[in-house]
Amino acid sequence: MRFCLAVPTYWTHPGGVGKEEVIYDHPTPLDAPGTLARFLDSLRDLSGPQMQVVIVAAAVAETLAEAVEERLCSILASLPLSCQPLLFSYSHLKKLHSFCRGRGCGDFCGLLSLSGYASIRNLTLVLANLLTAEVLVSLDDDEMLVQSDYLARIEEDYTMLAKDYEKFGLGGLYENPDGGILAAEPTDPWSFWWPKIRWMNQAWSELAAPDANLRLTPLALGGNMVLGAPLYRYLPFDPAVVRGEDVDYVINARMFQVPFFLDHKLRVLHDPPAKPHPRWLRLRQDLNRFWYTRQKLLSQESPPSMALVAPEELMPYPGNFLTEDLELRAYRAHTALALEYLEAGEEEDARQTLLNLAVMQTTPPARSVFQTYLDVVLHWRRLQSWLAAPEVREAALAAIWGQV
Repeated sequence: MRFCLAVPTYWTHPGGVGKEEVIYDHPTPLDAPGTLARFLDSLRDLSGPQMQVVIVAAAVAETLAEAVEERLCSILASLPLSCQPLLFSYSHLKKLHSFCRGRGCGDFCGLLSLSGYASIRNLTLVLANLLTAEVLVSLDDDEMLVQSDYLARIEEDYTMLAKDYEKFGLGGLYENPDGGILAAEPTDPWSFWWPKIRWMNQAWSELAAPDANLRLTPLALGGNMVLGAPLYRYLPFDPAVVRGEDVDYVINARMFQVPFFLDHKLRVLHDPPAKPHPRWLRLRQDLNRFWYTRQKLLSQESPPSMALVAPEELMPYPGNFLTEDLELRAYRAHTALALEYLEAGEEEDARQTLLNLAVMQTTPPARSVFQTYLDVVLHWRRLQSWLAAPEVREAALAAIWGQV
């Protein structure tokens, strides 16, 4: 079985200070050690089937493109790995765009972007297709692979599920450095109205119950997610989602009657750096994603081969953030956080907190959210079908990397 291990990596200005055109949770400053080398080093003991590692490098601002590529080349050159990773970044994206335009398919360039989580994940799906991977394993650079049989376990699960399903997804868990799988819950007053971590922990606790190894799941983690070729050619991540693209993908798959399963024994060690952004900005990203996904659910239609998905199917998480009380919950959480900022004398942070609520008035009308994604899906299938043609695939690889 041929595997593509796809690893996005996100970078920011030296010292973490500078204009951000795109918000990522914890991008690595260009003058900091970062976590990518640590991740790549964890691949040394990985055993199992044939694999190709692809590093997809993005920055918070495109002005950093050249510096990011130089830094990535330096990191990759310093690590003697048995399987040399392929690097895909801004110069490679330009080559891919030029290739598409040169073949009269420039309309596909809109699907090929290094801006935003979902678009970057979509590039990993495109690269897996070009590399003829049977299975794409989606990972992140703030992890370490500590199970030497990680790929063998995926192959076993995949082979078993493929007997019953043409298309399906598979997910695993994050394991903390202390061996647990749950995240620390905030205790601030605003979190009473926005208990995301509590509901996530509840969901993972239920899914990790030892009575079954593979169970249907309403959510998955983008850093431990497995997609077979029939799925990654069929369904893209929604590029309009600012974060939480992994959970949104599972919901979209369910709309297309594609099940996702969780193997609670399939684990990666997750040890991310601290998030540098203020709480109000992280809450803004949260509200944006949940409000957007709710509009998608509200505007669903049921054409052939699709199913209507309700928040009740997605409980406790993300379903609890997709019900009719989302707006009231957002007002209460943001009011509580703004008051905390005011009591601390942080008036601008309080103002920014309340500005978050505007997203609920500026999101496009509900019907356009669902229909726009369906349009993306159709365009995506044409792209992936075109790239899968042997002559196109070989020419695209040569255009991006030369001989692979």
